[in-house]
Amino acid sequence: MNNPGTTAKKLLVRAAAESQVGNARGHNEDNVYFNGDFITPTTIRQDFAIKTGEYSDVNCFAVLDGMGRNNTGSFASLLAASRLDEVADRVAFDTTVDTDSVVLDYIRRTNAEVREQIRETGGVRTATTLALLIIENDTAHAYNAGDSRIYLFRDKQLIKLSRDHVAVRGQRSVALTEEGVRNGGLTKYLGMSEADGALEPYRAKPFKIRKGDKFVICSDGITDCIDEEEIADCLSRRRDPFGHTNELMGAALVSDNNDNVSVIVVEIVEPGFHITQNMIYAALGSAIMLAGLLIGGTMGYIFGAGSVDRQTGFVEYHSEVQNITSPPTGQLGLTSGSDISGSDVSGSDAGGSTAVLTSRTEHPTTTYPTTTTAPYPVESFTIYPRDFTMKIGKTQNIAVTIYPEELEIPPEAIHWKSSNEAVATVDKYGTVTAISRGKAIISATVLGATEDDNQVEEATVYVVKK
Repeated sequence: MNNPGTTAKKLLVRAAAESQVGNARGHNEDNVYFNGDFITPTTIRQDFAIKTGEYSDVNCFAVLDGMGRNNTGSFASLLAASRLDEVADRVAFDTTVDTDSVVLDYIRRTNAEVREQIRETGGVRTATTLALLIIENDTAHAYNAGDSRIYLFRDKQLIKLSRDHVAVRGQRSVALTEEGVRNGGLTKYLGMSEADGALEPYRAKPFKIRKGDKFVICSDGITDCIDEEEIADCLSRRRDPFGHTNELMGAALVSDNNDNVSVIVVEIVEPGFHITQNMIYAALGSAIMLAGLLIGGTMGYIFGAGSVDRQTGFVEYHSEVQNITSPPTGQLGLTSGSDISGSDVSGSDAGGSTAVLTSRTEHPTTTYPTTTTAPYPVESFTIYPRDFTMKIGKTQNIAVTIYPEELEIPPEAIHWKSSNEAVATVDKYGTVTAISRGKAIISATVLGATEDDNQVEEATVYVVKK
């Protein structure tokens, strides 16, 4: 709730979003809202990904699953996503109304606009679900209409914050998809007419966030294919949000899923402001750079080799990793990234850049050690792609994403291994070479202080004939 005259503490979140068309459909009718970014007509709708880590008084995330015959659902989901900028601004700056009032006003007005869109197109039906998470200072607000869901992962438990608005026998519902009635039809959605009933979203009870909390916002393209136990298992791993979204998307897309698939993962890194491990790393890094400046006497070298590329906002999601033409340096970019119980999360129907270290196919003449036993305090570690197919004789680079980003880890600190070198080999830079037909597991390991602290990631490669 907005409180006039108070000074809000900023909050560091890390978040990632992905949306794909899926295995069967020809068009992506989903949309996602990600702190001001969403899928527009000029965006590659079939292949969308974004990640960020930043301080902000208000973080706003949403998944919208469009529904309509002949792919008209994308009109409603885009309209609803485009109106969320005003919601975020009003929650942040309008001290005359509380968050609930802002969201309910948005839902009423957006529903009316979708209805007007239907009238202007001669009655062509279109609608969208809504799953909306607003993190305002240190408080989380969750709302939904339809069957897109919101989960909280806390203390190794997955807590559902949303309610599925799915029809039971005899209840009026909507069936807008070409396949017919989906899940028995929906009873709440943006695009409802008065004849369909009152549009009252479900509202979870607001609660205080904690460091370590993770949220999942997703369309039914995820939950129809992955059960809650699998989602919890994914979130229990020490990965950054992009690693989580990548795993969830992969699990949903390998099944017999004929729906669009969208998911957002949000992690609370630091509520409030205090000294963090990342700040310590940053301070140490600054001290080392200063020492190098004084000793070396060449600012050009320091800024050339040690400069940081801060990347935020939209990131296109490609199936192939971009090659680099300079020696790997391990230099990474920067990422800015009351108790809750069963009764606390009850609700009612009411009236948020990581750094990528890429491999290369042509290695420099400079030699590096093949192994290192030095431990590195890596908090999360992911690789991409995880599952891919290659032809014999081809190579594929695997990208590495490491957090905390201030940690300058040398390439030789990542230990690569192939489970079947007769099928595929991998060099110390993460470049996979296809040898013969078959399957191999490519593993990457970063050593921690103890074996339990080791960070291990795997990718599966299938080699086919030329």
